[in-house]
Amino acid sequence: MLKTFFYICCLLFLDGCTSAHQKLIDQKPVFYAYIVGDVEAENASQEHNADVYITPASCQKTVTAVMAYKALGGDYVYETKLSITKAGHAVVTFSGDPTLSSEDLLEMLTALPRKYFNGKIIVDGSAFQTPPYSRNIIIDDMATSYARPVAAVNIDGNLITVTVTPGIFTQPATIENDGGYQIDNQVVTAEKSAIKLSWNKERIKVSGTVSITDEPLKLKMSPENLDGYIANKFKNILKRMKLPAKVVIVKESHLGGTQVIASHQSEPLGAIIPPALKISDNFVFDALYLKIITRDNPTPILKWEEGDSVFKALIKTHFNVDMDKALFVDGSGLSRYNRIQSRQLFKLLQKAYAVKEFVTALACTGEANTTLKNRTTLPKGIKAKTGTMSGINCLCGYNVSGATPQVFVIGAHNFAPPLSDIYPILDGFIADCFE
Repeated sequence: MLKTFFYICCLLFLDGCTSAHQKLIDQKPVFYAYIVGDVEAENASQEHNADVYITPASCQKTVTAVMAYKALGGDYVYETKLSITKAGHAVVTFSGDPTLSSEDLLEMLTALPRKYFNGKIIVDGSAFQTPPYSRNIIIDDMATSYARPVAAVNIDGNLITVTVTPGIFTQPATIENDGGYQIDNQVVTAEKSAIKLSWNKERIKVSGTVSITDEPLKLKMSPENLDGYIANKFKNILKRMKLPAKVVIVKESHLGGTQVIASHQSEPLGAIIPPALKISDNFVFDALYLKIITRDNPTPILKWEEGDSVFKALIKTHFNVDMDKALFVDGSGLSRYNRIQSRQLFKLLQKAYAVKEFVTALACTGEANTTLKNRTTLPKGIKAKTGTMSGINCLCGYNVSGATPQVFVIGAHNFAPPLSDIYPILDGFIADCFE
């Protein structure tokens, strides 16, 4: 009797997914790749194009997150150290902490014994040898708020706030920034706000109009030249400390004979990853990728894409999942060069279900302040990660509402905007499969 009941349930589930597939095609005939199944089953219950390599977009963050938990550990902390040499140079050794703030540095630098300090601060950024930007991202993404440079030295999220305050009608606005940069002000006070931020060498160019009725607008951008940004940050900190000093940034450190006199530790990864995963923070996950691929690697990694083989070897070691021709050139999924089969991601998520910290870190249906806050048509019990680019929308995760957890990966590629049209279609597919 129990076998008969199980058989009927399977037939109903398969029939639901079959009709769901037809609905996908009928609603929007684009390229779909998906796979659905039991978290412990060897074979999927439903799949389509599951062996085609797709661009995962931000669904790649699930891979980075689970590898961070396994390769680094939820208790791992980034540590920034302040040392002093025998010659009296101060050395600040950075570790790639994406959460480090100017206030953290200020507090640490107060431990500097001034009577032994000769006025030179060495900023040691040798933890990562990679450039601040992966060469695999689109040039127009660089220096935006969502695609920030990532290096061993990260301060205040490598993000600049530009404040635009309207003036008298038809007259220039007032513009300030917290990065210490000079401004090319081409903003006029008008009826509507339409502002563009860009770089003109080492100056911030702000153009457009700001509404006379607006409160001061706070806009975000990232530095085009990271070394200049870091130098400005240290200049501001030292000014607050009333400490005259020369700042030298080094990328290859061979300093010896230093004595650590203070340090700053980040929160553990177990506290950093969940909020970053829920809001899809590219900066945090690219920093995690660089930390994972460089931590125990015996040779320096000079290019982001060189981390691909290291990353896949770690996946094989920790989960025994073969990524074969998959490609991981960053940790955020920002690059369109990233590729993975839906089946490969499905198998990894099956194994990753045992990493409870990871499952807990995923957003729930309709959860506030997450990428699922407006995905209220998804069934209750869904814990998932979204992935979105122009012409690409993905969703992967778990359905934990039933007696046996289910895993799903679905991606839609090569469709015309707007992106909002595809959300209810993918969500409806998931609902049809599980309800």
